Amino acid sequence: MTGLLDRETIMQLFEELDKELRWTRTRAQVYVVGGAAMSLAFARERTTADVDARIDAGHYQLTKAVRKIGREHGLGDNWLNEQATSAMPQTADSKAKTLYESPYLTITGASAEHLLGMKLLAARNKDHGDVARLIDQLGIEQPREAIRIYEALFPHEDLKAEAVDILKAVFQERDKTGNEN
Repeated sequence: MTGLLDRETIMQLFEELDKELRWTRTRAQVYVVGGAAMSLAFARERTTADVDARIDAGHYQLTKAVRKIGREHGLGDNWLNEQATSAMPQTADSKAKTLYESPYLTITGASAEHLLGMKLLAARNKDHGDVARLIDQLGIEQPREAIRIYEALFPHEDLKAEAVDILKAVFQERDKTGNEN
């Protein structure tokens, strides 16, 4: 199980994490963002190199289990990591959904609003499809609505020109096709 992670593989890895945590009777809680959240919460057919997350409970035992499972499957020590935490909004995500729950592990996924805000903060062309999917999910009809979500989540971060370009492209595509992506 090396390489990119799809929805099914990620869920299998969560099952293995649960089994590892059971041995230590550790209850862990994880909040997932990025490509993994898009795949799990919004059925986006995509793969991701890793699972970007924030570990809210059970940190030590969970990271120990992540390393063990990563080594067993040739994924490395950081297949689940907290590298994206600096790009997460400070505002609590009251709309986060539970994506996986077991006696020892609960995984919640970022809401569409939080994911959209983070995708716009990153302003990467590779996220164009995710931005379009999230805009559709949220029923956004004008770029200004997406910008308002961004500003509410990142009030001290100016929206990059690249993010504005991505929004323009998404809405231009919608206008050309006459419907949502």
